Amino acid sequence: MGRRSIAAVALAGLIALLLVACGGGSGQEATQQPIATRPAGEATEAAGGSGGGEGVVVEVSLKDNFFEPNEITVPVNTTVRFVAKNEGSAVHNMHVLSADREGKDFTSAQIVNPGEASEFEAKFTQTGDYDFQCDFHLPDMVGVIHVE
Repeated sequence: MGRRSIAAVALAGLIALLLVACGGGSGQEATQQPIATRPAGEATEAAGGSGGGEGVVVEVSLKDNFFEPNEITVPVNTTVRFVAKNEGSAVHNMHVLSADREGKDFTSAQIVNPGEASEFEAKFTQTGDYDFQCDFHLPDMVGVIHVE
């Protein structure tokens, strides 16, 4: 086999592996409602800030292939601790795009395996809508954070 043939076979195998990892959805779109956040003081551990009530904890389920919830509302100037729980059968992640409006993204672990969770924090200093996504399952696995 020539180098091109080997490369073509390897590429085909990689594509097949990715298709299996992405899994098939049921074809049903999940209807999501905005999530209400809870004060960090009610969580096991404070989510930043110095006064206990300055942060919130938001739990997000990563499923195949959607977020639950896929719409989140949080207060401005608040540190948010996201708990991204993979309840699906494929690898996922949660990536908040340009959350600080200065080009810095916030993200869970790059790979959150099935049955695992990853925590990360983001502070939203400006009102507006911030997109989030699973880097492995675009364009289906997306959501929005409303900062008020």
